[in-house]
Amino acid sequence: MVRSSVLDPNDPILHPLRLGANQFPGAWAYTMPKELRGLKMPDERRATCMNCPKSCYEDYRADYRCCTYHPRIPNYLLGLNALSPAGDAALDAVMARGLLLPEGMHHAPGQWYDYLDDLENEEFGRSTKVLCPMLDESNGYCRAHAFRNSVCSTFFCLKDHGAAGDEFWSQVQTLGTQVEMSLSQWALHMVGFDLDRYYQTFTDLSSEVRNVSSVSGWKDYVLGRLWGNWKGREKELMRECGLLASEHRDDLWEIANSFEIKESAKFNISMITSVPDHLKNQIDEEDLEEDEDSEAAKPRDIWKQATKAYEKLWDLPEGHYALSGRVEIVPNHGIDKEALYHHDKPYSIRVYTRKGSRTLDWRMFIDEQEFQLLQLFREGRTMDWTLLLHPTLKALGRGKEFVAEMLKSKVLVREALH
Repeated sequence: MVRSSVLDPNDPILHPLRLGANQFPGAWAYTMPKELRGLKMPDERRATCMNCPKSCYEDYRADYRCCTYHPRIPNYLLGLNALSPAGDAALDAVMARGLLLPEGMHHAPGQWYDYLDDLENEEFGRSTKVLCPMLDESNGYCRAHAFRNSVCSTFFCLKDHGAAGDEFWSQVQTLGTQVEMSLSQWALHMVGFDLDRYYQTFTDLSSEVRNVSSVSGWKDYVLGRLWGNWKGREKELMRECGLLASEHRDDLWEIANSFEIKESAKFNISMITSVPDHLKNQIDEEDLEEDEDSEAAKPRDIWKQATKAYEKLWDLPEGHYALSGRVEIVPNHGIDKEALYHHDKPYSIRVYTRKGSRTLDWRMFIDEQEFQLLQLFREGRTMDWTLLLHPTLKALGRGKEFVAEMLKSKVLVREALH
């Protein structure tokens, strides 16, 4: 039965959730563990999407950036997005590209092979053949920003905490992906969609995996088989799933931890083994070890791993630290677009690929107080209580956090004392 209810336009599930300096889908307030909202998130100040640093010194297209990717957006998020006229038009774009399945937006094998080809030829960020249909090319904005999947929500091209940040966001991404898969299938189950038939269809298609893709997405006959009696009512199904998620929002975390995920391991393995020979080195051999009877990890177990990774972000290990030899701090003279974007930050941390090199690895713009704090390490400084009480660190307000960030990003490095 189609729900006739509509959501209040001001409903928080329809608007981005702000955690620290970053925005995440409003649904995260209900689908993710409540403890997530209490964490002190990294600001990820270098990953400024609308002023893409990768397009400044790594040749990404400034209009495409990292949107040369087909995200797997779950049905309930697409449905919530489609409750607005702009979101409805975005769903039309996904359907026109042949990328809409009952689970949500999902690439066909052919599009995944194109993506692997981009990786093989280092075309990510520059590709013209793999482009997310949610990208509004007229202004560069995402047409599903408040309804992004976990991959897009946690992807930061440059992470303020280096490898420690990469591990934390990787765990959060895995957590979100598992929740999205579970809830998208739960929503289908709730509307009476036959999940067993759906995944058996994938299994039946595994022998012809090379032929299920058109130039743009899934072939029409494949979509017909997968959608079954919902064919022609695709948008209705997406909205139904979105409204279900809204209606049961207070129980979504628990549902995600108890609803068993189904899949066709045979189709997944066939898709991997059918990768063209010249792209084989883009495949992780572990991906071939799927077991039809294996159980997916529970979100609560993944969350435990995420909290362990989080604890490493902000620790201040003992030792004597100094500015890395790969680092120089220079005035921000506003000489390019990125520098002008950060016109309120008078200094730039420039990190080179190695000591003595002039090849830029990355840079970050900082204010006067941050600059003064880094000067304490110009000749080296011991990480101890005297540093924590230093007036320069106290003046910054978030001085401990800034020092932890500089340690994890290798701007400050440990020195051996002789």
